[in-house]
Amino acid sequence: MEDILAAAGVSVGSFYHHFRDKLDLAATVYLEHLERFQRDLLVELDRHARTEDAVRGLVLAYLRWAGGDPRAMGYLHQCREPNVAEIAEGEEARLKQSFDGRLAGWLDERAATGELRALPYEHSLALWLGPAAHLVRAAIEPSGRSTAPKPDALTAHLARAERVLADAAWEALRRPAPGDDADQADQVS
Repeated sequence: MEDILAAAGVSVGSFYHHFRDKLDLAATVYLEHLERFQRDLLVELDRHARTEDAVRGLVLAYLRWAGGDPRAMGYLHQCREPNVAEIAEGEEARLKQSFDGRLAGWLDERAATGELRALPYEHSLALWLGPAAHLVRAAIEPSGRSTAPKPDALTAHLARAERVLADAAWEALRRPAPGDDADQADQVS
């Protein structure tokens, strides 16, 4: 607690005026990062009139957000202490419901126009942002095979993946043209 107060340059009274304890602070920081991340992705979604640009843009925004603020992204991925999760639970559920609702609605609209495949939301999200999330998680939470890159190296590492992951997301989500192999596979299933 002393380290937190010293780093923030606040008094004990000031801290406790805003937070119940350090777990409350941790939950607040987590929720602020989550809200900013989701807001930034939705802003990117709204920037694009064309469906393909929006699909690709969200992948790029995800990777660039992680590269631009790796500590915040790391905290989003790693802040899973049960006590902090319990404190954040209700607000986190509200934020995720709002975010998922916007993305699901957008996907449904594009599927109705025939621009995107009509898939369950969870499938679309996994195909769209799952590979980017996996790459970011692997870079931020390295396994025995790798070590966490320095911030500049992380940004470069993620930038190298932008095109291939954006292309893959678009290919996975776009409605295949008549006669495409993927179109025939959709008709069989």
